[in-house]
Amino acid sequence: MSLRFRQLRLRAETGGGAYGAKIVFSEGLNILWADNTMGKSTMLQAILYVLGLERMLSPRREVPLTYVMTSHLVDAESGVEHKVHESSVTIELSNSEGQVITVRRAVVGADRKLVSVFHGPMLSEPDGTYRQTDYFVLDPGAAQREAGFHRFLAQFVGWVLPTVRRFDGTETPLYLETIFPLLYVEQKSGWSSIPAAFPTYLQIRDVSKRSVEFILGLDTHEVELQRQQIDIDTNELRLAWSAKTQELAAAARPLNARVSGLPALPVISIDDLGAMSLEVRHNGVWVTLASVLQDLHATVSRLQDTPVPTVEEVGPEAAAALERSTVAVDDLNARRVALLRRYRTESSQVSAADRRIETLEEDLQKNLDVLKLRKLGSTLTATAFSVEHCPTCDQPIRDSLLPQSEVGDVMPIEDNVEYIRTQLSMFKQVAVQSRTAMLELVAELRAVTSEFRDASARLRAVKTDLTAPDRTPSVSAITERIQTENRLASFATLAEQFEAEKEAFRELGKRARQLAEDRAGLPSERFTSSDKAKLAKLTQLVRLQAEEYGFTTFDPTEISISEDTYRPEKEGFEIGFQLSASDAIRLKWAYQLALLELGQTHATNHPGFLIFDEPRQQEARKLSFQRLLEHAAKSLDANHQVIFATSEDLDQLRGFVSGLKCHLVEFDGKIMKRL
Repeated sequence: MSLRFRQLRLRAETGGGAYGAKIVFSEGLNILWADNTMGKSTMLQAILYVLGLERMLSPRREVPLTYVMTSHLVDAESGVEHKVHESSVTIELSNSEGQVITVRRAVVGADRKLVSVFHGPMLSEPDGTYRQTDYFVLDPGAAQREAGFHRFLAQFVGWVLPTVRRFDGTETPLYLETIFPLLYVEQKSGWSSIPAAFPTYLQIRDVSKRSVEFILGLDTHEVELQRQQIDIDTNELRLAWSAKTQELAAAARPLNARVSGLPALPVISIDDLGAMSLEVRHNGVWVTLASVLQDLHATVSRLQDTPVPTVEEVGPEAAAALERSTVAVDDLNARRVALLRRYRTESSQVSAADRRIETLEEDLQKNLDVLKLRKLGSTLTATAFSVEHCPTCDQPIRDSLLPQSEVGDVMPIEDNVEYIRTQLSMFKQVAVQSRTAMLELVAELRAVTSEFRDASARLRAVKTDLTAPDRTPSVSAITERIQTENRLASFATLAEQFEAEKEAFRELGKRARQLAEDRAGLPSERFTSSDKAKLAKLTQLVRLQAEEYGFTTFDPTEISISEDTYRPEKEGFEIGFQLSASDAIRLKWAYQLALLELGQTHATNHPGFLIFDEPRQQEARKLSFQRLLEHAAKSLDANHQVIFATSEDLDQLRGFVSGLKCHLVEFDGKIMKRL
């Protein structure tokens, strides 16, 4: 896989004629020289633009080109300003298969989302006839759909873009905008970080790691994606399990039933679901729905086999039934009142625990702050943060007017922190227990209330029987039959739903077992032997180049590549502020070129080119810059392509590259000239 730049052309049609610029690139090191503000950065950013990669620089769809391509152009000789009517960028590319294409994208005068591809060397051989294919960029699908240019470009390079995860859990390709920062270092923000300033607006998880893993061609890239997929699937499984649990609980709640023995999290073993059952509150205790159904079936069967008695027939028992119903209603009402009292007590306890937890957390934070300040060397005492001392004079403030004995030694801050943490843990546990008790009380209260309503209905029916004519069917008998049949029908429906949901839980359990097996099947070690060899070689290349460029902050042999972030580190800590600005640039040179050169000895996904815009940042020593040019010139022997744009002193630059195998392109004045 490879991508090479053969020619680049900029064209602008103005009221004063046509203007343009053209660069012919070669293999190996290409150096573009021009004075500042003459347009060399415009030429390099035109490469990004024509490839539809401007959002690598900014999430906004701004054209990364100057006014000479977007609005107006000042003639270098006459000084006359001309309005730009039409402009475009065209580039000629080749790949490792020997294919050559020419890509053109309009800047002014046509829709910028349109990219035209000519299948042939239209710039170097303009007299030929080439097939044209049009693609789109910037819109959704540009990296996935057949008409998307980035999908075509990835295929042309030879890349199979991996699928990665966004923060919201959705899948997306590893977009080219996240890969090119490792290949193209632009002048403004490209030099600010190692390995690169990656765009974050695409919301890709660990975008830096995923991009470096792809360029290095690490096996762990696929393993990490599989592990990430398993984590996402496991989370989705837990959400589905929780949703099913809540759905079943919601179905049971109107019938004063509850689910028992259901694990809170997905279980791997199906046997763990064997203890799962539905329970109903009956006579003050929880009994299984199966036993209640059995009793209800027997009762309904007995009632159906018995004719509805008349008031006369139930008359001898009516008085006793009235007394029983009255006692039952009174007992149930008393239980309701007692449950309400217990509920209010638990609720008050939860509120008190929450207030105490809030106070303890505030006290803990204050003590931790004091502890931190002491470790930093502060001589302040805890009293400086206490409300028992005046913030102005630091004298004790008593919260009582009565005489008090002298207080003993104050507990040390460290012990105080541990004591508060213990108290905090205890009160959190109390709050959890009280909330659990409240849920149980609510379920019991709901069941008792339902029983109270049924008993009240039976009491009213018995009273009706006492005043009804003798030959009238007994209202109490009819009420009992209707209540029993309705209860049986409701519980039977709930039992059917429970069995269906139980099967759904079994399927979720099977899925949990499969995910556990998939996780166990992943390699125990994160990196394969090939991955370890690549990272070791990358570390070696970075160290050698850092020393070659004059890295002096510390011994370059102490530099290593983190196996977690793939960033340079020292003794396990990421290299950051301890570097001088010029050494940070040297390390950036070393890292980017090491990624390129690793492909000489190991199989990677690097396309074999590297672009630096103004590589001599932060006034890096001229000797260091000379060493960089000498090293980059070796890219010709490795069949690589390196492009530098610089405005260094031209005479000195010529001295640096004399004797080197490189292609120096010098621009006299403004790059955009009248054609």
